[in-house]
Amino acid sequence: MYCKEGNVNEARSVFQLMSERGVLPNVITYSALLDGYCLRGEMAEAENLVDIMVKDGIAPNVVTFSTLINGYCKYKQVDKAVVMFEDMCLNGTHITPDVVTYNTLIDALCKENRLQCALENFEEMKDRGVAPNVVTYNLLLDGLLKNAQVDRAISLRREIESNGVAPDIRTYNVIINGLCEAGRLAEAAKVFSYLVAKGLLPNLTTYNIRIKVSCRQGLLGDATAVLKEMSDNGCSPDECSYNTIIKAFLNANDVAKALDYLDIMRSQGFAADNNIASLFLGLLTNPHVNDVDKALLQKYFVEHHVEFFWFRLLF
Repeated sequence: MYCKEGNVNEARSVFQLMSERGVLPNVITYSALLDGYCLRGEMAEAENLVDIMVKDGIAPNVVTFSTLINGYCKYKQVDKAVVMFEDMCLNGTHITPDVVTYNTLIDALCKENRLQCALENFEEMKDRGVAPNVVTYNLLLDGLLKNAQVDRAISLRREIESNGVAPDIRTYNVIINGLCEAGRLAEAAKVFSYLVAKGLLPNLTTYNIRIKVSCRQGLLGDATAVLKEMSDNGCSPDECSYNTIIKAFLNANDVAKALDYLDIMRSQGFAADNNIASLFLGLLTNPHVNDVDKALLQKYFVEHHVEFFWFRLLF
């Protein structure tokens, strides 16, 4: 309990008191304190604790190794995590990594852009009889798509269902977003239709990706329809939703619509990001923007006291 709440010092005091009173800690006790050290990034203390654990005749288990690996990964010491993983598998411990262990390492490797190593671990886990779950597949799909390996990701998606693993909403969000980033917008829209047919409910991320897809296709009417659909379905738009639509209207030089949605966004307590502010400034100084739209912008900002830093400098 102390460790989960970040009170490692109190947990260590209890641990020492147990030893002083002749109550021998077991693997669960050691693992709990180990988790506390790892949560705080005190990896040297964690390593020392494992040494003490072994000297006390307590054999580390899969939770012990997984906790250490997670700690290393969390604090960007992925090479140490890989070494710890190899020790776990190869040094006669007879401990088989479980799906959580593999997912932790695969996630870290993907984030470090070491995709090939992540894929090798994926194949190894299957060879060891450890069944990948939906989290495993989502991590790899994200890694593949961020490395522009779209066709390989689509192939992996087929493998998911053929292995009896049910894709979740994150699976589809990752695929739709990856296709969108690759410019394969029609395929992204098709995957969304498939998601709906499977009975999965879109979440905020799904809707924001749909808005992005529509905006990139220049279908601003569709984008605003998605915004309404979100609200109708009880999923409130966020700052990203509004900024994406406002940016699209600004890029289309539709100043009036951009200001309408800026007004709505501000009424919801959100603020335009720096990119939007820069676009507004660009319109004010753009010789190709007509005087009517420039006057509309100036009037809006003065009347609404919009605090764009660049606007204040300009006026």
